[in-house]
Amino acid sequence: MVLLAMLLTAATAATAGTLQVPADYPTILDALVRAGQGDTVLVAPGEYKLSFGNLTIVNRKLTLKSSDGPEQTRIIGRPGRPVITFARGSRVVLRGFTITGGTDPENVSNNGGGIYCAPSSAPVIIDCVIRDNQAAFGGGIYCDLRSAPLVVNNRIIGNRAQVAGGGIFSFRSSATMVNNRLQDNEAGNSGGGIATYRDSSFITNSFLWDNQAAFGGGISCDRAATTLANNTLTANRADYGGGILMMGGSVRLTNLILWQNSGGDLVSKATGPSSRPNSSDLKDRRFRGINGNITADPLFVDPGQGDFHLRPGSPCIDTGSMDPFYTDRDGSRSDMGGYGGPAAGWDRPVSPWGEDSRRSGGAQSDAE
Repeated sequence: MVLLAMLLTAATAATAGTLQVPADYPTILDALVRAGQGDTVLVAPGEYKLSFGNLTIVNRKLTLKSSDGPEQTRIIGRPGRPVITFARGSRVVLRGFTITGGTDPENVSNNGGGIYCAPSSAPVIIDCVIRDNQAAFGGGIYCDLRSAPLVVNNRIIGNRAQVAGGGIFSFRSSATMVNNRLQDNEAGNSGGGIATYRDSSFITNSFLWDNQAAFGGGISCDRAATTLANNTLTANRADYGGGILMMGGSVRLTNLILWQNSGGDLVSKATGPSSRPNSSDLKDRRFRGINGNITADPLFVDPGQGDFHLRPGSPCIDTGSMDPFYTDRDGSRSDMGGYGGPAAGWDRPVSPWGEDSRRSGGAQSDAE
């Protein structure tokens, strides 16, 4: 039986191929229908309008990618449902597209305007621009129960949620979100950039600015066990918790920069000592001198243009957590903010932390 399994695996690998759109197949849907396990659907530059319904990808393992990146390749969906749905069990890699479904106040998706990750799915979403989508929850991306998506190096811009999660909504998922940039997303209630609900997501090396909501303009965490490490949140807006709002749960906050968020950089309710920030820079002076936290201008290079690199002499350089897990890639002590830690600048769908990722359900992928 072992030999038979090995032969079947070898045969599958040998027959895996590349299906080109539109050279071989006129539409992305045509190629996906005909693609087998391990195949790659390679899409040429252009605008691909989903006239007969949006994409539901049921294959357990394949790669859907553009040849020339998101600026040249757009998937345009119809409002009222997610542009792309990853079905239960999917481990598909999606790479290099702009994904937009438009905004129609009379036709709004319930869960996920741009992308919906179904329960128990584990897709890789990398190098995409997810913009101008809308939903009740998760204007850009919705991560459903027990899903474990890996969301890497994406720009999530101008998405809207009627209720929560303008950019991303995580519902009891264990998503890994790395090196993403979330700007100008909005939620009617909570989580203008990201909303997490009773989840165990790991969010690191991401930048959130100019997002807004009534509660938690940048990020809201509701009874969650979310881990936030090496993120930069600035110029987000909310009535309550402009940077981060935590309601119950046990959220871990390490190496953050929370600066000039309207409505308070960090607001928490019904959380314990474990949810206090650690080795972070907050304009709110409540935490200064506690757990290695500071209150000082981080000296961004050009925040008006979205450049949040740290200028020489920044108080956030080499002042992050002394835990070796957060050591910078050059071996020095971690910087605070999105350019510190081992995953700074990381853009590959393989974990930079190896097997010991300090989170349950670590998202590993053998995608190329």
